[in-house]
Amino acid sequence: MDQQTCEARAYAVAREFSPLLINSVVGFIGPEYLYDGKQIIRAGLEDHFCGKLLGLPMGMDICYTNHAQADQDDMDTLLTLLGVAGVNYIMGVPGADDIMLQYQSTSFHDALYLRTALQLRRAPEFEQWLINMRVTRRGGALRRITQSQALLTHARALGAQP
Repeated sequence: MDQQTCEARAYAVAREFSPLLINSVVGFIGPEYLYDGKQIIRAGLEDHFCGKLLGLPMGMDICYTNHAQADQDDMDTLLTLLGVAGVNYIMGVPGADDIMLQYQSTSFHDALYLRTALQLRRAPEFEQWLINMRVTRRGGALRRITQSQALLTHARALGAQP
């Protein structure tokens, strides 16, 4: 039995639990499972397709281990392909570099790139929270950071020195 069949069966089982979300960490295992960037891209698209086919709220950690024959260009390609294919969400790591687990991923700016390039919006609840906290304006543009910014005010109240 091949890996994709195993994953499709696991997704079918997951569907029985009505999950809030599930995700694929597509290139995390490394070259022992997916040798290079092309295989990681293929596997990411297969996982996304199976999730959509089975009606699962699947997202993706678009990543590769440091010892795989892949690079960030491969991950940018997969990110864009998944965005066009309607990925539910992507996971980001600060700086796209998980130093603890020794793998490369996408970062928060990659989600911004995808939303901008594909003219997408944030989740409505999150977008409203950002507006309420005065982080963004209506329409999604970032506000200039000032000392009266709500998150900085809250941080100071907790004793932080932002």
